Amino acid sequence: MSEQISEPRDNNREETVRSAMEDIALIRRMIDHTEINMRRLGWLFLVYGLVFLVYSLFELSSTLILARAATVETTGNVSIILSLLTYVVIAVLFVLFLRRRAAIVKTESEHTMKLFDLWGVIMFAPAALELVISLIAVMAGNRLPAVSFAMLRIVISAVKNTALYMCIFFTGHYIGSRLLKIASAVLIILLITLYTCGISLGETWMSESNYFMQLTGVIGIRSSIASFIQIFVYLGMGIYCIVKQRGSVHGDE
Repeated sequence: MSEQISEPRDNNREETVRSAMEDIALIRRMIDHTEINMRRLGWLFLVYGLVFLVYSLFELSSTLILARAATVETTGNVSIILSLLTYVVIAVLFVLFLRRRAAIVKTESEHTMKLFDLWGVIMFAPAALELVISLIAVMAGNRLPAVSFAMLRIVISAVKNTALYMCIFFTGHYIGSRLLKIASAVLIILLITLYTCGISLGETWMSESNYFMQLTGVIGIRSSIASFIQIFVYLGMGIYCIVKQRGSVHGDE
Protein backbone atom coordinates (compact mmCIF):
# COMPACT_ATOMS: atom_id res chain seq x y z
CA MET A 1 0.00 0.00 0.00
CA SER A 2 2.80 2.40 0.89
CA GLU A 3 4.56 1.58 -2.35
CA GLN A 4 1.43 2.55 -4.33
CA ILE A 5 1.23 5.88 -2.50
CA SER A 6 4.92 6.72 -2.96
CA GLU A 7 4.79 5.98 -6.68
CA PRO A 8 2.38 8.87 -7.53
CA ARG A 9 4.42 11.14 -5.29
CA ASP A 10 7.58 10.25 -7.19
CA ASN A 11 5.80 10.93 -10.49
CA ASN A 12 4.59 14.30 -9.23
CA ARG A 13 8.11 15.14 -8.04
CA GLU A 14 9.57 14.23 -11.43
CA GLU A 15 6.99 16.37 -13.22
CA THR A 16 7.73 19.27 -10.89
CA VAL A 17 11.46 18.95 -11.50
CA ARG A 18 10.92 18.68 -15.27
CA SER A 19 8.69 21.75 -15.26
CA ALA A 20 11.25 23.72 -13.23
CA MET A 21 14.03 22.72 -15.62
CA GLU A 22 11.93 23.86 -18.58
CA ASP A 23 11.28 27.20 -16.86
CA ILE A 24 14.99 27.63 -16.17
CA ALA A 25 15.82 26.85 -19.81
CA LEU A 26 13.21 29.39 -20.96
CA ILE A 27 14.61 32.08 -18.66
CA ARG A 28 18.15 31.31 -19.86
CA ARG A 29 17.08 31.67 -23.50
CA MET A 30 15.43 35.01 -22.68
CA ILE A 31 18.57 36.24 -20.91
CA ASP A 32 20.79 35.10 -23.77
CA HIS A 33 18.57 36.98 -26.19
CA THR A 34 18.77 40.23 -24.25
CA GLU A 35 22.46 40.16 -23.39
CA ILE A 36 24.68 42.89 -24.78
CA ASN A 37 28.09 41.88 -26.04
CA MET A 38 30.22 44.62 -24.53
CA ARG A 39 33.33 43.30 -26.26
CA ARG A 40 31.90 44.44 -29.60
CA LEU A 41 31.56 47.97 -28.28
CA GLY A 42 34.98 47.73 -26.65
CA TRP A 43 36.57 46.89 -30.01
CA LEU A 44 34.81 49.87 -31.60
CA PHE A 45 35.95 52.31 -28.90
CA LEU A 46 39.55 51.09 -28.77
CA VAL A 47 40.11 51.15 -32.53
CA TYR A 48 38.57 54.62 -32.83
CA GLY A 49 40.51 55.99 -29.86
CA LEU A 50 43.88 54.45 -30.80
CA VAL A 51 43.70 55.59 -34.42
CA PHE A 52 42.91 59.17 -33.45
CA LEU A 53 45.51 59.17 -30.68
CA VAL A 54 48.23 58.23 -33.17
CA TYR A 55 46.89 60.70 -35.75
CA SER A 56 46.60 63.54 -33.21
CA LEU A 57 50.20 63.02 -32.07
CA PHE A 58 51.32 62.99 -35.70
CA GLU A 59 49.34 66.18 -36.43
CA LEU A 60 50.70 67.92 -33.33
CA SER A 61 54.31 67.01 -34.06
CA SER A 62 53.97 68.08 -37.71
CA THR A 63 52.50 71.43 -36.68
CA LEU A 64 55.27 72.09 -34.13
CA ILE A 65 58.01 71.23 -36.62
CA LEU A 66 56.53 73.45 -39.32
CA ALA A 67 55.95 76.32 -36.90
CA ARG A 68 59.72 76.66 -36.39
CA ALA A 69 60.91 76.65 -39.99
CA ALA A 70 58.03 76.98 -42.44
CA THR A 71 56.54 80.16 -43.84
CA VAL A 72 52.98 81.26 -43.21
CA GLU A 73 51.94 80.10 -46.68
CA THR A 74 53.53 76.67 -46.22
CA THR A 75 51.93 76.29 -42.81
CA GLY A 76 48.53 77.10 -44.30
CA ASN A 77 48.97 74.53 -47.06
CA VAL A 78 50.03 71.85 -44.59
CA SER A 79 47.04 72.71 -42.41
CA ILE A 80 44.76 72.09 -45.39
CA ILE A 81 46.50 68.78 -46.12
CA LEU A 82 46.13 67.67 -42.50
CA SER A 83 42.44 68.58 -42.56
CA LEU A 84 41.93 66.49 -45.70
CA LEU A 85 43.91 63.65 -44.13
CA THR A 86 41.56 63.76 -41.14
CA TYR A 87 38.61 63.01 -43.40
CA VAL A 88 40.58 60.17 -45.03
CA VAL A 89 41.20 58.64 -41.60
CA ILE A 90 37.52 58.99 -40.71
CA ALA A 91 36.50 57.44 -44.04
CA VAL A 92 38.77 54.43 -43.43
CA LEU A 93 37.35 54.00 -39.91
CA PHE A 94 33.82 54.23 -41.29
CA VAL A 95 34.54 51.47 -43.82
CA LEU A 96 35.96 49.30 -41.02
CA PHE A 97 32.85 50.03 -38.97
CA LEU A 98 30.54 48.94 -41.80
CA ARG A 99 32.55 45.76 -42.43
CA ARG A 100 32.52 44.91 -38.74
CA ARG A 101 28.80 45.56 -38.52
CA ALA A 102 28.10 43.30 -41.49
CA ALA A 103 30.15 40.54 -39.84
CA ILE A 104 28.36 40.61 -36.47
CA VAL A 105 24.79 41.55 -37.41
CA LYS A 106 23.78 37.87 -37.73
CA THR A 107 25.45 36.71 -34.52
CA GLU A 108 24.65 39.44 -32.00
CA SER A 109 21.42 40.37 -30.26
CA GLU A 110 19.20 43.25 -31.30
CA HIS A 111 20.24 45.21 -28.21
CA THR A 112 23.95 44.94 -29.07
CA MET A 113 23.31 46.14 -32.61
CA LYS A 114 21.23 49.09 -31.39
CA LEU A 115 24.10 50.32 -29.22
CA PHE A 116 26.60 49.58 -32.00
CA ASP A 117 24.60 51.69 -34.48
CA LEU A 118 24.02 54.48 -31.96
CA TRP A 119 27.74 54.83 -31.35
CA GLY A 120 28.37 54.73 -35.07
CA VAL A 121 26.17 57.81 -35.46
CA ILE A 122 27.92 59.57 -32.56
CA MET A 123 31.35 58.87 -34.08
CA PHE A 124 30.79 59.60 -37.77
CA ALA A 125 27.82 61.98 -38.14
CA PRO A 126 29.71 65.08 -36.83
CA ALA A 127 32.53 64.46 -39.34
CA ALA A 128 30.01 64.38 -42.19
CA LEU A 129 28.49 67.64 -40.97
CA GLU A 130 31.92 69.31 -40.69
CA LEU A 131 32.73 68.14 -44.23
CA VAL A 132 29.55 69.79 -45.52
CA ILE A 133 30.47 73.03 -43.75
CA SER A 134 33.98 72.92 -45.24
CA LEU A 135 32.55 72.47 -48.73
CA ILE A 136 30.20 75.41 -48.19
CA ALA A 137 33.15 77.52 -46.99
CA VAL A 138 35.11 76.66 -50.14
CA MET A 139 32.15 77.45 -52.39
CA ALA A 140 31.42 80.73 -50.57
CA GLY A 141 35.02 81.93 -50.89
CA ASN A 142 35.51 85.45 -49.53
CA ARG A 143 31.84 86.34 -49.53
CA LEU A 144 31.41 85.19 -45.94
CA PRO A 145 33.85 85.93 -43.08
CA ALA A 146 36.13 83.07 -42.05
CA VAL A 147 35.35 83.79 -38.40
CA SER A 148 31.74 82.75 -38.95
CA PHE A 149 32.76 79.33 -40.23
CA ALA A 150 35.30 78.97 -37.42
CA MET A 151 32.62 79.75 -34.86
CA LEU A 152 30.25 77.29 -36.51
CA ARG A 153 32.87 74.53 -36.27
CA ILE A 154 33.34 75.36 -32.59
CA VAL A 155 29.60 75.05 -32.00
CA ILE A 156 29.59 71.68 -33.77
CA SER A 157 32.53 70.55 -31.62
CA ALA A 158 30.69 71.53 -28.44
CA VAL A 159 27.54 69.74 -29.57
CA LYS A 160 29.59 66.67 -30.58
CA ASN A 161 31.23 66.43 -27.15
CA THR A 162 27.92 66.97 -25.37
CA ALA A 163 26.26 64.26 -27.47
CA LEU A 164 29.15 61.90 -26.70
CA TYR A 165 28.82 62.31 -22.96
CA MET A 166 25.02 62.06 -23.10
CA CYS A 167 25.43 58.84 -25.09
CA ILE A 168 27.74 57.49 -22.37
CA PHE A 169 24.98 58.22 -19.85
CA PHE A 170 22.40 56.48 -22.04
CA THR A 171 24.69 53.47 -22.47
CA GLY A 172 25.22 53.30 -18.72
CA HIS A 173 21.46 53.40 -18.17
CA TYR A 174 20.88 50.80 -20.90
CA ILE A 175 23.32 48.24 -19.48
CA GLY A 176 22.74 49.15 -15.84
CA SER A 177 26.19 50.64 -15.20
CA ARG A 178 26.26 53.24 -12.44
CA LEU A 179 29.92 53.95 -13.19
CA LEU A 180 29.20 55.11 -16.75
CA LYS A 181 26.38 57.37 -15.59
CA ILE A 182 28.59 59.02 -12.98
CA ALA A 183 31.45 59.38 -15.46
CA SER A 184 29.17 61.04 -18.03
CA ALA A 185 27.91 63.57 -15.46
CA VAL A 186 31.49 64.45 -14.45
CA LEU A 187 32.56 64.82 -18.10
CA ILE A 188 29.64 67.14 -18.90
CA ILE A 189 30.55 69.37 -15.94
CA LEU A 190 34.20 69.46 -17.09
CA LEU A 191 33.10 70.30 -20.63
CA ILE A 192 30.95 73.22 -19.46
CA THR A 193 33.80 74.47 -17.27
CA LEU A 194 36.28 74.21 -20.14
CA TYR A 195 34.13 76.26 -22.52
CA THR A 196 33.01 78.94 -20.05
CA CYS A 197 35.62 79.38 -17.31
CA GLY A 198 37.69 82.55 -17.68
CA ILE A 199 35.88 83.82 -20.78
CA SER A 200 34.49 87.34 -20.45
CA LEU A 201 31.59 88.49 -22.57
CA GLY A 202 31.53 91.98 -21.10
CA GLU A 203 32.82 95.26 -22.46
CA THR A 204 36.38 95.42 -23.77
CA TRP A 205 38.75 98.08 -25.02
CA MET A 206 39.18 96.21 -28.32
CA SER A 207 36.97 96.71 -31.32
CA GLU A 208 34.03 94.35 -31.67
CA SER A 209 35.53 92.46 -34.63
CA ASN A 210 38.93 92.00 -32.98
CA TYR A 211 37.34 90.87 -29.74
CA PHE A 212 35.15 88.38 -31.60
CA MET A 213 38.18 86.98 -33.43
CA GLN A 214 40.14 86.65 -30.18
CA LEU A 215 37.16 85.01 -28.47
CA THR A 216 36.83 82.57 -31.37
CA GLY A 217 40.52 81.71 -31.09
CA VAL A 218 40.35 81.10 -27.34
CA ILE A 219 37.27 78.90 -27.63
CA GLY A 220 38.82 77.15 -30.62
CA ILE A 221 41.85 76.16 -28.54
CA ARG A 222 39.60 74.85 -25.79
CA SER A 223 37.60 72.97 -28.40
CA SER A 224 40.83 71.27 -29.52
CA ILE A 225 41.58 70.36 -25.90
CA ALA A 226 38.08 68.89 -25.55
CA SER A 227 38.62 66.84 -28.71
CA PHE A 228 41.91 65.51 -27.34
CA ILE A 229 40.20 64.56 -24.07
CA GLN A 230 37.57 62.80 -26.14
CA ILE A 231 40.22 60.38 -27.45
CA PHE A 232 41.03 59.20 -23.93
CA VAL A 233 37.32 58.94 -23.17
CA TYR A 234 36.98 56.47 -26.05
CA LEU A 235 40.05 54.55 -24.86
CA GLY A 236 38.63 54.40 -21.35
CA MET A 237 35.27 53.21 -22.66
CA GLY A 238 37.01 50.52 -24.70
CA ILE A 239 38.97 49.20 -21.72
CA TYR A 240 35.86 49.30 -19.54
CA CYS A 241 33.73 47.38 -22.05
CA ILE A 242 36.37 44.70 -22.62
CA VAL A 243 36.90 44.20 -18.87
CA LYS A 244 33.15 44.09 -18.33
CA GLN A 245 32.81 41.66 -21.27
CA ARG A 246 29.09 40.88 -21.16
CA GLY A 247 26.25 42.59 -19.33
CA SER A 248 22.50 42.30 -19.30
CA VAL A 249 20.20 45.10 -20.36
CA HIS A 250 18.50 44.64 -17.02
CA GLY A 251 21.63 45.73 -15.18
CA ASP A 252 24.47 43.95 -13.47
CA GLU A 253 25.02 46.16 -10.45
